[in-house]
Amino acid sequence: MPLTITPLYVGQSRDVPLANALYGHGGAERICINMYLFVIEGGDAPIVVDTGTLSPDYVTRHHPYDFVRDDEYEPAKVLRAHGVEPDEVRIVVNTHLHWDHCSNNALFRNARVLVQRKELEYAIDPLPVHRKAYEKLPGLQAPWMAGWDRMETVTGEAELAPGVAVVPLPGHTPGSQGVLVDTAAGRYLIAGDAVGVYRNVHPRDWRESIAPTIHTNLFDCYETFERIAALDCEVIPSHDERVLANAPFGVPSPGPGGS
Repeated sequence: MPLTITPLYVGQSRDVPLANALYGHGGAERICINMYLFVIEGGDAPIVVDTGTLSPDYVTRHHPYDFVRDDEYEPAKVLRAHGVEPDEVRIVVNTHLHWDHCSNNALFRNARVLVQRKELEYAIDPLPVHRKAYEKLPGLQAPWMAGWDRMETVTGEAELAPGVAVVPLPGHTPGSQGVLVDTAAGRYLIAGDAVGVYRNVHPRDWRESIAPTIHTNLFDCYETFERIAALDCEVIPSHDERVLANAPFGVPSPGPGGS
């Protein structure tokens, strides 16, 4: 069965300065930042990329965002509405360990949770300026640690299943990674926060791309843009509202006369 990628919406941070996503750019423009789980289907079992946030109450207590989510978009509910039981999932990929990408790892009780080794090492002891993003805070245990017993580290590129591989995309964080998926409609890259919004990536010249505002190494960000350009893929950003309008990914367009 051909592979497909479906983003599942699990909440939104409202009224965020675009400058939070585009390093040194965006002016006064403000946007909404969507949170997604990405479900890869067509193989032996569904693969989930990133697991979203905990409740709006939890987010607003610990982070400076106006985060909203109706009950129907709670992660377990949207998965089941899509036809996937969390216990069916055998592989979860965290693109990185910031709070908005990995807080529901514990939901997937039968899954291996894969993260780059460099990311895990940094999440355990980040620089003070990054502690809030990793929830390394007094009296708080980061929710991703609830799946500690099932976490496995990856170093560099690795094949997860036929047509599905992780690729390192450092810069936003030391161990950021993406998931490359070969589909019947072409190759797609679930890019994590290496590409948070479509406007991070220049379509013709990677040198003109704009790095994410939050990063640990700006030079790594641009080496990552160069690497993405060489992959000959369509990029799926992690937070852009337009991702939903473009989904699902991997479904070929009907040919002439098709429905």
